[in-house]
Amino acid sequence: MKEIKAYIRRDEVNGVVEKLHDAGVPGVAVIDIHPLGYGYEGNPFAPHRAGLADRYRHLKVVKLEIMCADDEVEPLVQAIQEYCCTGNRGDGMIFVSNVVDAIRICEGARGEPALRDIRPRRDDEGAPHPGAVT
Repeated sequence: MKEIKAYIRRDEVNGVVEKLHDAGVPGVAVIDIHPLGYGYEGNPFAPHRAGLADRYRHLKVVKLEIMCADDEVEPLVQAIQEYCCTGNRGDGMIFVSNVVDAIRICEGARGEPALRDIRPRRDDEGAPHPGAVT
């Protein structure tokens, strides 16, 4: 299992989440952040005595967190990179890390099965989908 963390511009979120959905993302967390460093420049118009964090409040950066199976990493990373790349500084960063385990709290599923959707799916007649966990 892998964890993908992507730091992107806030105005890219809706489009990239749609691209990730099309690429088969199991789920994505979208988190507002206030980055310091890594090429993010502070507001040059902030008062000189403003604290370091205060000078960075204007930045519009979002962190995406995705947990996925190993074989899902490349299509998801490509979707993020292709959608968010303008060729300019500040396009963002993507990090991929190993995940040792995942545990779904409600019934204790572990590993990659814990990443699967547990919501019951219904067919056209209203019966639960054959693969649904009930």
